[in-house]
Amino acid sequence: MAACAGSKKQTAFGDFQYNQFKDSLLQTETNRQADTTNIFDSKSFIPDVHSLDTLLVRIDTFWQQEEAHLMAHLDSLKKGLAKDPGFSAADKAIISENIKAVDSFLMTKDSARTSACTIGDCILYVVIDKSKQVLYLYILGELKDSFLVSTGSGKKYETPEMELHPQGPVLTRYTSRKFPGGNYQGMGNMPYAVFLKNGYAIHGTTPGNYSKLGTRASHGCIRLHPDNAKLFNTLVKTVGLEQTWVSVRDSLR
Repeated sequence: MAACAGSKKQTAFGDFQYNQFKDSLLQTETNRQADTTNIFDSKSFIPDVHSLDTLLVRIDTFWQQEEAHLMAHLDSLKKGLAKDPGFSAADKAIISENIKAVDSFLMTKDSARTSACTIGDCILYVVIDKSKQVLYLYILGELKDSFLVSTGSGKKYETPEMELHPQGPVLTRYTSRKFPGGNYQGMGNMPYAVFLKNGYAIHGTTPGNYSKLGTRASHGCIRLHPDNAKLFNTLVKTVGLEQTWVSVRDSLR
């Protein structure tokens, strides 16, 4: 469609630095070692010798340290969110509260699609090749990345072929009610979910499923490593559903 072709789209997104965006988004804290000791197994506390107060003080101190670290980490995340490239005030609100994403989605769902694009003409275009279990990510028609996926296993859970704009919503935290179990960093078993249609979504998976990526293993959705799902989810929020196209194909041949 002419509405999303030509110089306007190129000017708006043409200087986008994908690798810089990806590195900034996926930065993780590396300077803190996790405490793997079990406070109840500590040899410094002997129940028959020491007062229970000693253990309680240690537990209270440990909790206070963890609380202080958590609050510092949350403050860091908030500051990082404010500096992320390509986010409007509405995008930040969506990331902070999924309920606002749903409200926004329902309000705009039936609005006229004056800027909708098709297939490779969209700013963000992804192709899922089920024969290879790979997702290919294009920006402005240029292949930028590829990720291993898991699509549906067996006839019962087969992921259907699709050619569409994702219908939404786009959620940071989500847990499947039909297939419960598992949790990724407090964000449910389907973190960074971009819903396509009829309950099918592209979303992150939990650590127990990492080894299955590259094979058919899901209940019909398209699973990604959470880092890759976060990247795709954020790109969709940045460019919008109408400038995103998803192709799910049995094979690219």
